[in-house]
Amino acid sequence: MAKKHLKRLASPATWPLERKAGRFVAKPKGSFRKGMGMSLITLLKDVLRLVETRKEGKRVLSTNEVLVNSERRKDEKLMVGLMDVVSIKSIGKAYRLLLDSNSMLRPVPVTGREALLKPCKVVGKRLVKKGIVQLSLYDGRACLGTNAHKTGDTVVLELPGSKIASHLKLESGCFAYLTGGSNVGLSGVVEHISGDKAVVKIGERTVEAAKRFVFVVGTDKPVISVSTAQ
Repeated sequence: MAKKHLKRLASPATWPLERKAGRFVAKPKGSFRKGMGMSLITLLKDVLRLVETRKEGKRVLSTNEVLVNSERRKDEKLMVGLMDVVSIKSIGKAYRLLLDSNSMLRPVPVTGREALLKPCKVVGKRLVKKGIVQLSLYDGRACLGTNAHKTGDTVVLELPGSKIASHLKLESGCFAYLTGGSNVGLSGVVEHISGDKAVVKIGERTVEAAKRFVFVVGTDKPVISVSTAQ
């Protein structure tokens, strides 16, 4: 039987937790790969520090005041992860989860229309009935696309739901955010792609990154805020 809890000391290194603040932490339920998401209650209590106890957090969730990607959520163990937008109506604030330069998931404040957009990396595609193209996205969801969508591209979804607002191609000149490697959490312009490597210009320097870590977030500039500065 799967365990319903997780020892805090054994939690993923991407979770910005005080390791000795308690013994256990809620084990998330969701489709993000390990380390790319945490439970909603963990975000509210241990990261944002909006509540002091799990009981208080469950009470807040029961009031329909918390939205994940513009949808009301009550499940304390719901996994929220990279690029998800969590909004708390009672305080009028919204946050997007991003990785910082230490590979830790951080909530970054977002406002206005940006809170209604979610970039999703395409990790696979297949033909379903009648030749319809179905895209598999990095967060476990699927949506309908076209042959123009390629693996490695990004679709920007309008929240709530899975309607594609725009298509960002993985190609030279695109603006990318790095989700792994020695330059995790940084962003810049892709200068060249060759095989499984990409050359990215970040500020005044040029770095090489594994193609799998390149997350397109814009054409000439990002469509969302990608800074994790606290």
